Amino acid sequence: MRVLHVLESLSPGGVETTFLNVLRHLSPSMTHDVLAFAGGALEPEYRQAAHRVFVAHRVDDLERLVVGGNYDAAYILFERCADRLLPMLLTRTATAVIYGKNYDFSGQWRSTEGFTWVPDDAMLAASDAVTFTTDALASAYASADRARGHVLGKGADITPLMTIAPPAADTRNRILAIANPNPRKRLGDLVSALALVRRAVPDAEVRVIGGGDATEERRLRLLALQQGLAGAFVLAGVSRDIPSELREARIVALPSGNEGVPTALLEAMAAGRPVVTTDAGHVRSIVADGQEGFVVPIGDVSGMADRIVDLLSDRALAEAMGRRGRERAQRHGVEAIASRLSAILASQAAC
Repeated sequence: MRVLHVLESLSPGGVETTFLNVLRHLSPSMTHDVLAFAGGALEPEYRQAAHRVFVAHRVDDLERLVVGGNYDAAYILFERCADRLLPMLLTRTATAVIYGKNYDFSGQWRSTEGFTWVPDDAMLAASDAVTFTTDALASAYASADRARGHVLGKGADITPLMTIAPPAADTRNRILAIANPNPRKRLGDLVSALALVRRAVPDAEVRVIGGGDATEERRLRLLALQQGLAGAFVLAGVSRDIPSELREARIVALPSGNEGVPTALLEAMAAGRPVVTTDAGHVRSIVADGQEGFVVPIGDVSGMADRIVDLLSDRALAEAMGRRGRERAQRHGVEAIASRLSAILASQAAC
């Protein structure tokens, strides 16, 4: 069985990085090719994980690959990819088409604002099957034929994190944020929250892992300096060793104003760290307030600070939430997601 997986690019991103991890665990009895409309930093890793990788820039390249490829199934992960390829696949091939509906712009806006984009509905209707990231996203597409719809869940590469021990007695009161510094992550709220936290826990500190734009980084450093947090609020840049970062933290915080299903929270939960997060996007599909951590309204700085203090002050509570988070995270391991996707691809190719 030959499968073509279609992405917009091979640059690091939520969908691209997640799917790379899933791809590594898809059924080896199938041949997995990848088609992208642009290359990127993940290309070497995709070439290791896939049988073949194509970066196509011209229409004749697409026709040669898609029409001449004789694929049994095509898994299309972005709406713009579906918009470009569905007419060709449906009219010129017998390839089964599976549309991977995630929290792209149309999915996000439909879920949060009730915005309906008719072409997106048409592409779902034309596909042989549709995968959804969450039950909530599937429910937002009420017009979708549920017999063809499958909820995959958000996948994360959590295996290296599942054996991390709980924080030790001498672990620093570190709050870790795994987020690229940009305005929609609202990391300035975490600066202000830290100032409040340190009134109750004077040695509390925040470490931010991720790369962002220089303007936002300067703003955050200045804000931290103005609030007397020099040295306590650290922008550490990109880290390739997330397990070590989590091992040295007690809590993971995410003050974001806009999210899909954050991989960072699943990684924290897999590591047994309780989370304090805002009620952004579809966070509640993986975190229940008071169970795996706390969920506060977007922009509620004092509420976030209070919940962080609760966890730093009550280590039994933090450890219990960490255990529940680890249990829940297991459902989202890439191995489980890949197994479900392999079954869907096989069933559609056989039709």
